[in-house]
Amino acid sequence: MMLENPFDNGKLTKMVIQAYQPADPEGKMELSEVEEDKYVVQVNPESYTVNYKINYDYRPAIGNSGGEAKYTNTTPPTLNFEFLFDGTGVIPVSSGPLDGVPIAGAVADLFSGDEEYDVVNELQKFARVVDYNGQEHQPRKVRLTWGKLLFDGVLSQLTIDYKLFKPDGTPLRAIAKAAFDGTITDILRENKEKNSSPDLTHMRTVVESDKLPLMSHRIYRQSKYYIEVARKNKVYNFRNLKAGLKLSFPPLENNK
Repeated sequence: MMLENPFDNGKLTKMVIQAYQPADPEGKMELSEVEEDKYVVQVNPESYTVNYKINYDYRPAIGNSGGEAKYTNTTPPTLNFEFLFDGTGVIPVSSGPLDGVPIAGAVADLFSGDEEYDVVNELQKFARVVDYNGQEHQPRKVRLTWGKLLFDGVLSQLTIDYKLFKPDGTPLRAIAKAAFDGTITDILRENKEKNSSPDLTHMRTVVESDKLPLMSHRIYRQSKYYIEVARKNKVYNFRNLKAGLKLSFPPLENNK
C-alpha cells in the first residue's frame, strides 16, 4: 500500500509565466526550458479577466437601407490581471521547491537566509520573460499557467504603480497591471480551426508528395482551379512542387 504524501496537501500553486522559443521554419513553437525564461509571481493575483470579442460587418448591401450583421472574425481573447512586487519584508522570501507547502515551507524558510527581495531586480526578471525578442523582432510569446488557467499570448500593455520607497527613492512595492493578447502561429491557427472556406485566402507550405490539384481540392473542394493557383504564385513547373514552397490560394471570386 502506497502512503499518501503529506506534503501534497494544501500546497500553494503560483502563477507561472514562461516564454516560448522562437518559431522554427515550419512555425512550430516550444516552451523554453531556460530558467531565466520562466517567471513565478510572488503573490497570485486576486482575480483575472478574460475578454472575448466577435466582430461583425454591419454594412448594408448597395441599394438597401440596412442589413443583418455578417460575421467576419473572432478576435483572439485578452487576459488582464494585477500582481504584486513587495520588498517590504511582509511577504516571506521564497523557500524554493518547498515554498507554499505549509509545514515544510515554514521549516525551509528558517534556513533560507536573509536574502532581500529586490523589487527593481524582480521587475527586470519579469521583463526579460515578456519583453522584446531580438530574433523575431517582436514581444516574446509566453504561456501563463495557474490552476485551470492556460493562456498563450503576448504582452500588449503593462502599467507599473510604485507605492512605497526607501529614503533614497528605491521602490519597495509595485503593482503591475498587465494585459496579454492571445496568439498562436498562423499554421497552428489553420490546423486548429480547419478553415477550408473558398472565400478566404489560404497560405500553405508544400510538403513531400504534395500535388497542386490535390491541394486545390482541399481548399476549394474541387481541383480545377490549380492552374489559376499556379499562375497566381508564378509556379511554372506545378507537376513537380518543391518541399518548403509557400503557396497562396486566393478566394474563388478572384479566379476568373
